[in-house]
This record gives sequence, C-alpha cells and structure tokens, in this order.
Amino acid sequence: MKQPTKYFILSYIVVIMLGMSCSKKFDEHYNPVARVDKNIVETLEEDPELVDFVKVIDKLGLRQTLGEAAIYTCLAPTNEHVQTFAESKGFQTIDEVPESILRQYVNAHFINGMYYKYDIEKRYRNAPEGSLAATKATYYTTRAEGVLVKPKSIRLFTQPFFDMQADDYNIIYHMDGSGFMVESVRVHETKYDISAANGVIHVLTSPLPELPITDAAVASVDDMSIFSKWLEGHVSYILGPKDQFGWVDTTLIRAYTSIRNVADESVLSTVFAPTDEALLAYFTPYAAHFGGTPGTLDSVPEFVRTQVVRTTLLAEPWFKSDIVRDNPKIRIGGFPQEVSKIAPTIVGSVLSSNSVIYKVNKVVESPILHSVEGGIYMREKFYTQWVEMLKRTNLEDGLTDGLYYQHADKTILVQSDEFWTGPAAEDLAAEDREIRRRECRTGIFNIDVRKDGGFRKRYYPTEFGWILFDNNEFIDYTGNSVSLLSPEPVWEKGNGAIFEVDGFLTPMDPADLDRTVFVLITGDPDYTQFASAIQKAGLESELNLTGFFTYTVFAPTNTAMQAAGIDVVNSTPEQMRAFVGKYIIPNRYVFTDGVTQGGLIPNKNGEMMSFSGSWDTFSVTYAQKTIKPTPLTAANVQGSNGVVHKVNETF
Repeated sequence: MKQPTKYFILSYIVVIMLGMSCSKKFDEHYNPVARVDKNIVETLEEDPELVDFVKVIDKLGLRQTLGEAAIYTCLAPTNEHVQTFAESKGFQTIDEVPESILRQYVNAHFINGMYYKYDIEKRYRNAPEGSLAATKATYYTTRAEGVLVKPKSIRLFTQPFFDMQADDYNIIYHMDGSGFMVESVRVHETKYDISAANGVIHVLTSPLPELPITDAAVASVDDMSIFSKWLEGHVSYILGPKDQFGWVDTTLIRAYTSIRNVADESVLSTVFAPTDEALLAYFTPYAAHFGGTPGTLDSVPEFVRTQVVRTTLLAEPWFKSDIVRDNPKIRIGGFPQEVSKIAPTIVGSVLSSNSVIYKVNKVVESPILHSVEGGIYMREKFYTQWVEMLKRTNLEDGLTDGLYYQHADKTILVQSDEFWTGPAAEDLAAEDREIRRRECRTGIFNIDVRKDGGFRKRYYPTEFGWILFDNNEFIDYTGNSVSLLSPEPVWEKGNGAIFEVDGFLTPMDPADLDRTVFVLITGDPDYTQFASAIQKAGLESELNLTGFFTYTVFAPTNTAMQAAGIDVVNSTPEQMRAFVGKYIIPNRYVFTDGVTQGGLIPNKNGEMMSFSGSWDTFSVTYAQKTIKPTPLTAANVQGSNGVVHKVNETF
C-alpha cells in the first residue's frame, strides 16, 4: 500500500508543477485586469471612458443579449469615439442617431468568440509557414442580427504578423503598423485582454473605420468608374432566407448571382481592379470591332465585360506577398495564372471589409480573351449568329484552354451575319442547330495557318473531315466550296486567327454508316475484285466500323489485280487476309496533301511501308515495289471512318 501512495504523491507534485508552468505561460501572454464575475457590459460601464457605448447598448435593449447570450470579443470605443460617430452621420448627439444605424455600429464592435491577444497571435503562428492560412487568420466575423444587420468581416493584427508581412499591411492601409491593431486602429497599450464573464474587451485608441463592402469600395474610386459600372451590371436582388416556420424574409438582399458574390460579407475575395486608363488601353485598339462612342467603352459586348469582371475576382483574400509567394498556384477568376505577370501591375489598393482590392494598370486577360475564340465575342456586332451558337451549343469546344492558358493552335473560318443562311441561330430547332454547329465546326482547323506560312494548296484537318484549300477556295469532301474573302485575318491571338468566308462547308459525319471505306470501295465499279477480296478475308465488318477505329486504304483496281494474277475465287481466306492487309494502314491519312514528304508506317499485317513526296510526286513502297495513286484526282476520297486512295498497281 505504501508504494502506490508514494507514486500518487509524486504524480500529484508533477501535476502541480505543470499547472504552475501553464499558469506562468498564461500570465506571460494574457493581461487579465478585471474580475470575471461581471459580463462584458457590466465591465464596460466600470470604465468612465466607455460609458457612452454602454448607453447605446442599453438604448437598443441589448444589455442582456451582449452580456449573457453568447461569448464575444468587444472592441470598445471610447466616449469620444461614440460622439465622433454621431457627428459623422450628421447628428449632434448619439441619442439622435436612428436605431437601425446604431445596431450596425454596436454589432461592428462585437466579434463572435473570445480572442485574447495571445489567441490572435497563436492563430497566425499556427498557420503553415508561407501559406494563405496565415493571411486568412487575420479575419474575424462581427455579430449580426437577422438579414438587416449583417455580420462584417474585420481584420485583427498582432506583432507576429508585422514581423512577417509588414509590407502587406502598408500596401493595404497606406501606413505602417505594429503591435496590436484592428484594421488601421491601434488597440490601447494597457487596456486590452480585459476579462469578463462572457468574453474579453480590447479598448480602441481611435474610431473603428466603417469599411465599405467590395462594390461600394470600388465605386468610391474615381479612376475605376468603368470597372465599377461593369461590376454593377451584375447586381441582382434576392429574397431573404426562410425562418424556422418556413416563412420567407421578403427583404430584398443585394447580391451577385452571375459572378462571385462580393456583396456578401462572408465571401472573402481579392480583386485586381483595372483603372479606367488600363481598360481604355486594352480595348481602344479593338474599337472598330464593337463600335460605340469614340473614347468610351459603352459598346463593349456584355459577354466580354463579364469576362473582364469575372477574371478580376479571386477567391480568398491574398496579400501581395501571398500573390508573389504562391505563383503559379494562384487561380485568377477560377483559372491558374502566373501572378508574376500581375504583381508588378499593382499601383495601389482600396480598403474594403470583405476584399483585398488592388488597383492594377493592366487588364488581367481571361482565358477566352487570351485565345482566338475571344475574337468572335469581340466582333459580336458582325458575328451575332456565331455568338448565339456559342451560347446555345458546345461550338467552342477545344478553342480555349481554360485551365492553363495553353490554347491549342486553331484557325477559324467565320461567316459574318451577311453570309448566314437560313433561320437565325436562336430560331433553329434542336436538330437543325446541331447541323449548323457541325457546319461551323467544319471551318475550325486544328492548325494555326500563320505558322504554316499562310493559306496554301493543302488539306487542312478539322473535326468533320479534311478541307482542301486551292485557288482561294475551301473545298469539302462533297466538292462544295466557299471563298476566302481576304488573306488577312480579321482577328489574331497567340494561338491562331479568324478569317472570313462566304458560306458553309459540308461536315463529314464520323458515324455515317453509308460512307465507310468499305461502302466507298463497293460503290466503285473499279474495285469489285478488291471488294470480293475484303469479304473473303473476313474484313468487311471491320472496315465498316465507325467511331474509334479509322483506316487508310490503297485500293488496287480490277485492272491492277488482273495484271498481277490475283485469283480471289480460288484463294483461301488466309491468303486474302495477307493480300488485303498489305493495302490497309490503321488510322486515317490524307497523304497527297501538299505536306507529306516521307516516313515509315506499318500496314495492317505489321509490315513497314515507306512513303515520300507530295501531290503528283507522292508514292508508297512495300517490299521494294513502289506505287502511286493514279489518277491523282482519285486519291484522298474521304469516308466516315477513313480515306481511300485508288492505285493501278499491286505490290
């Protein structure tokens, strides 16, 4: 029995020592100067310099609510601050201020939760080093009352922040900070960490600024009037939430539903707001594309304005050091962007309660406006039908890389409204709109012709077949042609250009079972022997497949097979599979395209074939036997699942 008692006593001593150690640590960081048998309101009224704030609390009937209903951190204004507030609202005394305004004022000085100075320091220090979490640790939420008295976001700073991010504070507040501060207001050097039964009090040394919400902050800056107007164009008003009984609060709440809701205090953001000068510099070179009054941006298309606004808005509050440090992980308008290109454009800042707003002297370009696709929207007054198609279909697929700004090369042939035939895009039935979408897509080439020396005689690849350009005309697989209106593009970007044509090309349907390579072969009387060889080899079904599998076939004519002594009737299926396999190449190739020069490729039997030349000089060699499509006009016959080249010799 004595041994356990000994260990119990030792353990008890250790616990006491640990407790003394924790108490010592607590006393080092906390500054309790009041009894905790009184609540916040009762503690406030003990200080003669804070009694006017208590009078406002009593006038609103909030003594019990703020003293007993919850835990708070009170940012206490002095009597002088209360009077200053009244005068700022146009009243001589605080008693004259309407209660609705007083409620906003009182609640703005109460933070939900109890935060001693050390708690604030700990939140910052505990965030991973160099992470956005440290910046976010400075944000706190004030008390709210229903829909009309909304919570506000408020920033609290202590010395660890200034030790690490002092420049960030200076950029936002245009002043140096140190010690313990609430926004741009310093906390009293001794009157802080005042304990109360339901929280803690920090006394302010100057009036707490009423920081505007994002859109109001932007509107207050003279040289951001254009951006403010474009932002305002997205305002909507929504009903309040339902209560516990299912009743809807009919108070209309200002909101942004089509972009990031910067009117919501709980939505923290970063805004790269372009100055008027920056917007004019970006759009003036394109003035002819959208018209309007010279020197203004009144006629910039709505979609383009939305692109600009959306791309300026960044989720979460990012201080400048965060922007530089997290390059390139940062996402602008939902898209990653190398922020090293943005940080140098910051020329100032605007104070806001729920955003870090940077004034920038260069427009942050959205992925769409950064790509050739943007030209269609910028020239909306000429391409209203194309814009409607972009809105109503997936016509834009593949034109813009919205993730990394690494857009694939494209050339777009566009029909202006002048050459739009048939009903307007908005009036088309669903099936007719799909036909028109494919017609438009047939004019989108998977190549930037500028990098190819401009248009020249060759076949250009599209999603719906290959298009031949010859003698200033684009010719599709049916022989239908449209004319290039000018060799000069009407729009250029880094990944391509837009050219205008006077009509629509015919799309090749990749699922058309009536135009497979086998159907093309059986439909030509010159191929009856080769068609029979395919059937005997058991390859008919395979050459009729559409979808993933495509084929290139060098189809020998009846004359060529007879000259070579090929006897299909008396041959075995194995012999015919070996024979036919020599003339079939997996995948679709338009060889006589003015581009192909030479190389090796396996046929269906896995045997290597070489090819060289282009147009009239094109030839293919197998087992030291060289043949070429003859006549040239019989080459490049396009099917839904491949290409057929007619040859008058066998290997």
